[in-house]
Amino acid sequence: MRRVGIVSLFIVLVAVGRGFAAETGEEVRLLRRQLAEQQQFMNAMEKRLKQLEAKSASEGKKREFEADEIYDNGFYIRSKDKRFSLVINGFTQFRYTFSDPGKGSPSHTFDVALARLALSGNVFDPKIGYFMQFQGSTFGNTNGVTMLDWWMQYRFSPDLNVLGGRFILPYSRQFYTHPGNLLFTDLSAADFAFNLPRTIGAQLAGKVGRVAYHMAVANSIRALDSGGQQNFGEEIAVLGRLEWDILDPYGYLETSPKPANSPQLSVGVAVAFNPIDGASTFQNVLPDDRTTNVTVDAGFRWKGLSLQAAGHYRNNHHGTPGMSASNDWGYYAQIGYYLIPEKLEIGGRISGVDFDQPNAPKVLGDTTEYTFGFNSYLYGHNVKLQTDYSFLHRDLFGGSNRSDHRFRLQTQILF
Repeated sequence: MRRVGIVSLFIVLVAVGRGFAAETGEEVRLLRRQLAEQQQFMNAMEKRLKQLEAKSASEGKKREFEADEIYDNGFYIRSKDKRFSLVINGFTQFRYTFSDPGKGSPSHTFDVALARLALSGNVFDPKIGYFMQFQGSTFGNTNGVTMLDWWMQYRFSPDLNVLGGRFILPYSRQFYTHPGNLLFTDLSAADFAFNLPRTIGAQLAGKVGRVAYHMAVANSIRALDSGGQQNFGEEIAVLGRLEWDILDPYGYLETSPKPANSPQLSVGVAVAFNPIDGASTFQNVLPDDRTTNVTVDAGFRWKGLSLQAAGHYRNNHHGTPGMSASNDWGYYAQIGYYLIPEKLEIGGRISGVDFDQPNAPKVLGDTTEYTFGFNSYLYGHNVKLQTDYSFLHRDLFGGSNRSDHRFRLQTQILF
């Protein structure tokens, strides 16, 4: 019996050992399987991490925008459906002027001639446009900032759009040209005396074939040296302009650094009635004057040559009792030529103003301007240097005359 017990105990111990070994082997297999699964999971996580890192690096490089992604004639933001857009433009001119008048002492002065910030684009629909522009200048011994333009527009088609607000008037070709695209540092003597610059009103405009048209009704149009915005009287200003592209369009660009491979020729005519609500020494007008204005202009460009000219006429029914109507005349003609294509340009201009009779205080008399200058282009009109000399012959009311000399040096940035 004792042997039987020992044998039985041995059998039990062997069975237990085998069971323990079987259980240990099963646990090892289970752990190996779990370890393999964890390894697969870790490999998947590492792969996903590398993908995310690569995507993040790619997005980081995208944030270093290419120029055409953020700039197209201005810095812009635009929705994918093009229903909303915002374009930011800036413009600044820094000028040195030396003046030597025939009567008085010479002077040297530095000016921030023009400093502008413009916001434009469309809202809710590509046809609904807006434009906002602020300007600062130190001319006139000031440094104020003004609301230069502020208008909204609905474009029905290229043939017709409607605009309302404060805007530049399509009257004088030279003034309607952006000041950063002028051949010389500033306007001609005739344009100061006869342009109709800005006002508040409404305008219809469009282009049919080769003919562009503008029609506007507005408040009294103030000269550049006259303040005020609103009408004081019952009359309103009325203006119309037609422009015909005889050859390729010349446009409102006095000089183009990029040569025109085919001839460009456009002519324009504009007519306006303007009830005067603000005195102007530039234009020899007083409040209560009523003026009828006409201008005819033309521009031609081919390769490195540009020609532009305009004639002005104004009939003024004076508000001063007993004063007869005046007939004032003005003109300019200018030429530009690139000595080095796209880099160096030479230009000349003659301009004249003939006032019929004295009207506004401090008006000296008639002026003939002879201007000669050079333009150096670093990046087209966007970055350029201009210099010009003017001889100003003045025939003063009363019979005397004098000669003034002026030298200007100007640099600008336009974006």
